[in-house]
Amino acid sequence: MRKVITLSLLACIFIFVSCGEDNKEDKDVILSEKGKLLTSVTWKYDTNASIKGTTDDIEDTTGISADIVLKDDVKSFADFLTGTIKFAIDFNDPSKLSYERKYGKGIFSTSDLGYWNFNEDETAIIMREWDKNAGKELAPVTKQIIELKKDRLIMKDEDGTEHFYIPQ
Repeated sequence: MRKVITLSLLACIFIFVSCGEDNKEDKDVILSEKGKLLTSVTWKYDTNASIKGTTDDIEDTTGISADIVLKDDVKSFADFLTGTIKFAIDFNDPSKLSYERKYGKGIFSTSDLGYWNFNEDETAIIMREWDKNAGKELAPVTKQIIELKKDRLIMKDEDGTEHFYIPQ
């Protein structure tokens, strides 16, 4: 009689576990073409393009032109300090979208992790950085997508600053 009860309990546990797995698969994120393009590469901050975008804005507003281009060691140092961003489907929970933003290189690097999603019409990315110390998400930040192509990503902050990225 004990064997029958034990086998019955094991069968029930197997059924419950199997049902739970099916539900998890239904919640996996399905990306649109825009989402697939965004997650296909690691995006590296393009320092010179971002500087040019800022100086073009200044010229439009004030009429003062500036042609600033970082070269050689200065560009290498600026590239070292600026970062990369990788958008992905979360490895641990396929029902979420996550990102990692890295600054610096090697042992001199630091990174921020968070979750992201598109707004309804996929014209903006809503990013929620994870605060490791507090153990919770920070307030969401929305970045408008100005341009997204396989060789360039331009996002605009809420304050109007444009950031240019290229595939790493």
